[in-house]
Amino acid sequence: MSGSDGSRSQLLPVLAAFATLGVMWGIWQVLLADLSGALHLSPGPLGAALSIGFVASLPAMVVGGQIADRLGPRTVAVAAGVLLAASLLGFAAVASYALLVGLLLVFLAASGVFDMAINAAAIDLEQGSGRRVLPVLHAAFSGGGAVGAIATGLLITAGADFRLIYRGTALLIIVILAGWLTRPAARAPHREERLGARSLYRNGLLLLLATIAALSFLSEGAMESWSSIYLRSSLGLSALLGATGVATFHAAMLAGRLATAGVAHRLGRVTTLRGAGILAAAGIALGLATDLPGLVLGGFLIVGVALAASAPIAFSLAGDAAPQRAGSASAVITTIGYGGFLLGPGLVGGLAEVTSLRLGLLVVAAAGIAVSVLTIGLGRRTG
Repeated sequence: MSGSDGSRSQLLPVLAAFATLGVMWGIWQVLLADLSGALHLSPGPLGAALSIGFVASLPAMVVGGQIADRLGPRTVAVAAGVLLAASLLGFAAVASYALLVGLLLVFLAASGVFDMAINAAAIDLEQGSGRRVLPVLHAAFSGGGAVGAIATGLLITAGADFRLIYRGTALLIIVILAGWLTRPAARAPHREERLGARSLYRNGLLLLLATIAALSFLSEGAMESWSSIYLRSSLGLSALLGATGVATFHAAMLAGRLATAGVAHRLGRVTTLRGAGILAAAGIALGLATDLPGLVLGGFLIVGVALAASAPIAFSLAGDAAPQRAGSASAVITTIGYGGFLLGPGLVGGLAEVTSLRLGLLVVAAAGIAVSVLTIGLGRRTG
């Protein structure tokens, strides 16, 4: 087998894993409205349950990362994938709020570990092959999210039981995992490359970049968790239009991720990041200012394009801040940045409980403005 063929053989299962994770999240985001409706949940309790589940994902990711260092990321990804499939089967039968919280603990912890593991596998692949594949893999996630959302909307519109869709998604995950086990694993880097992040938590520039990433992930999590519910429950749109909102967001993320490198090259990374924050705030303001589906979807599209640029640029600048420890610098951004996913669903749900979901989603605008303000200090530090 030639080097090129070997690299492709290792890339394809990782690419399929990223795309499958995207498909799963696209399906999950559309069906969340059906699941919460079946359990008669208002935004507050639903947001609290989501936040509890996201909290469980942090220690799970830490432990999963340690296991991945010993056994390899593919082993951890397969174990997490099995738990993902099992929890999806649980969602197909859940009948109480308490059981839902328990399933979310498993589902979101397993999703976080799976996400960590496939990114670790992608980093191993980059280091072993010398090819920059992470942007393509993250674009595959966004593309999978769009496909999953649209397919789910069409199935719901056609009268499919949402519980059956959960079962089909579980089967898809098992098939992808089985295919991955038949492929060779990428060469792992030296252990020291993954264990040197602790001292970087005192690096002021990295902490600033991690804060920016956390705000971006907060907005992304809010849009992923609540956009379909907003369209279907608050605006009373059909399941297909609700799914279109989720798909539009993911498609915009896909386009934004593919275009980010060129825009940042022309404008500079800090300037692009500042513009992305302003654009995200403007996009969500447009989407929430009207009940016209076309304008709402247009606003969500703008938010997706803007958010797509934020995290990649934060990771890129982190690599410059610690050029000899890029892997450890990325770990700092990931760990702190993931806190945005913890805060987002509960914050939006809590605000929606006391006001409305429309006002709750203005958190995305506040986060975008905060990113733009933080880039002022970022420009000084990187100038």
